[in-house]
Amino acid sequence: MHISVTYNPKTYDRFFAPVFTKFPSLEQSLLDDFVIYKATGKLPHYFGRDTLYDRPDEVKDAHMWHIHLELGMNKFEPPITPKGKHARKPDQATVQWHRTSDTCLVYVQNILDENQYSLLAVFHPWAHAEGQDYRQMRELAAVAKEFREDIF
Repeated sequence: MHISVTYNPKTYDRFFAPVFTKFPSLEQSLLDDFVIYKATGKLPHYFGRDTLYDRPDEVKDAHMWHIHLELGMNKFEPPITPKGKHARKPDQATVQWHRTSDTCLVYVQNILDENQYSLLAVFHPWAHAEGQDYRQMRELAAVAKEFREDIF
């Protein structure tokens, strides 16, 4: 399966350039690791919970996703270790779900070619506050909707 991932040119300067100035190696590794993650399900050490935004309605309708990232001082909480003789090691989905931080990668998948992704933003260091900025989220949703419905 060939996965195609690009930084969205309409959002790059505002949402990626400042982060890549602080973390220059992230620019290429984020693309490479995202491709591997989507192609194989292999979870990079700095990827966490991967879930849809669900509000406001325009954002939900645009099918914008976000992956929590461990970046800089925004670290994941230590994993919960099951105890007892019947305790089982948590599976990858459980581990991933519990990896949350206040940094995230926002992305969208094309509706017609499910192997095409556009990376829309990295929210850092206050992802939860940025996600609550509905004006900004609606702007990103418009870009996401355009990419989602594009024919490649």
